Amino acid sequence: MAKASKAAEKKTPAKPAKKAVPKKATAKPTPEQAAPKKATPKKATPKKVSKKAAPKKVVAKAADAKSTNPPLRSVVRRSPIHGRGVFAKVDIPKGERVIEYKARKITWAQADRWYADDESKPSHTFLFTLDDQYVLDGNKDANSARWINHSCNPNCESDIVDGRIWIESIRNIKAGEELFYDYNITLETPHTPAEKRRWGCRCGAKNCRGTLLGKKR
Repeated sequence: MAKASKAAEKKTPAKPAKKAVPKKATAKPTPEQAAPKKATPKKATPKKVSKKAAPKKVVAKAADAKSTNPPLRSVVRRSPIHGRGVFAKVDIPKGERVIEYKARKITWAQADRWYADDESKPSHTFLFTLDDQYVLDGNKDANSARWINHSCNPNCESDIVDGRIWIESIRNIKAGEELFYDYNITLETPHTPAEKRRWGCRCGAKNCRGTLLGKKR
């Protein structure tokens, strides 16, 4: 499976609505989606894919002084990038927790059973990697964070703290701006040119790398 961090009813290659998911991908964000990590000292790269995607590096760190109950400062509406998106309702300063990514916690074994890798049967998948054993399933008991789209030039990033996933601003965000983070999907199979096209990105950023897939180490 691959790891990443966002998937939405809006993705296409294999799992997420309109998405096709490569063998053993977790974050089954649709490659067409233009729609997750930060650690205390550094980050660790997840081994599977998740929706809205699995973060570049997953690292649980000790709780910090940031609020664990930030005010609701975002709203879901149609995105010019892909399907639904999440937008800032107010100005958000850099370094703020914007929203927690909430969903049902399941094991990778359950994810493999429920979301089999079958390109002929695409499905909506919103799998976000927590660690090598667990993933958050955005198809169940999820909040609006699952609709955050990918961008190669994001204004947010995901941060795992004590088993909870937070979406945080990495620059000042103005009211009305769409929120993005880099899905940085990593597959267990090689990131061939064909796979990169399959997980194509259409975020429109000047530095767009053309794919939702991140660099493999």
